[in-house]
Amino acid sequence: MFRNKFKLKPLKPMGISINEPMWKRVARWLLYVASVTVIGVLMAVFLLEWMAGCGETYTDSKGVQHANECLFINR
Repeated sequence: MFRNKFKLKPLKPMGISINEPMWKRVARWLLYVASVTVIGVLMAVFLLEWMAGCGETYTDSKGVQHANECLFINR
């Protein structure tokens, strides 16, 4: 009774299809790897600059202000 009332439809394939050409799969994988690598490197640079105190200043005992040096960014 339940099966006659509601007909289940198969889901459409999502993402990579079996019928997709191999060059598209490889291109998609390379684009994914390149974008993840770029984002990872940028996050690592930002983290290292933050840990080095880039742009922060401190005042020594003589009252002279000194800026912390950045690792990669020239200021």
